[in-house]
Amino acid sequence: MALSSDGNIAYAVWLDIRDGHNKIFGSRSLNGGKTWSKNILVYASPDKTVCECCKPSVAVKGKNLYVLFRNWLNGSRDLYLIKSSDGGQSFSKAEKLGVGNWALNGCPMDGGGLTLNRDRPVTVWNRKGTIYSCEPGKEEKELGRGRGCTIKNNNGRNVYAWVENSEVVVMNDKGQKNIIGKGNQPVLEAVNSNQVVCVWEDQKQIHASVVEL
Repeated sequence: MALSSDGNIAYAVWLDIRDGHNKIFGSRSLNGGKTWSKNILVYASPDKTVCECCKPSVAVKGKNLYVLFRNWLNGSRDLYLIKSSDGGQSFSKAEKLGVGNWALNGCPMDGGGLTLNRDRPVTVWNRKGTIYSCEPGKEEKELGRGRGCTIKNNNGRNVYAWVENSEVVVMNDKGQKNIIGKGNQPVLEAVNSNQVVCVWEDQKQIHASVVEL
């Protein structure tokens, strides 16, 4: 599952198999997580199921809410973005990201990442072992090779992290890359306008490093 908030408004999304097929469901809180709304269907694939194990992402800004997920349509495991303009009570039509496709008979176990840059969604994801960044309606841009990618916007600058050859890579908005250690599952968070902290796992231990932008 994934969770995002803006003030007292919080929204959670997850893969849900209550009727036997994976769908994207969500729930919102208007009081900082004390109580939650009835579960809402965010997206159901016309091919019965979304990608079975890839974690969705969510980003909230006021009443605008975006959900990123890996779909499974016509045999392809591509990333889709869906938007709500009423705080997650209803959702628009899901939009495929990028111009390429990944035909795959299996789950890549890699859901990608989502952030907001001046209220505009920016995504990062893996297709066939290549990391791409993409905005809705634009062509994807190649960043490097790897998997397990994530993204964080810090003061208008997009910062990326992923795993390449078992090493955690952090890349700033100028394309400069830093290898900060061996491991998996990196997560980024802003420290201040010029620094981010990257947290990751390696050999069942949690590591962290502050990276200068």
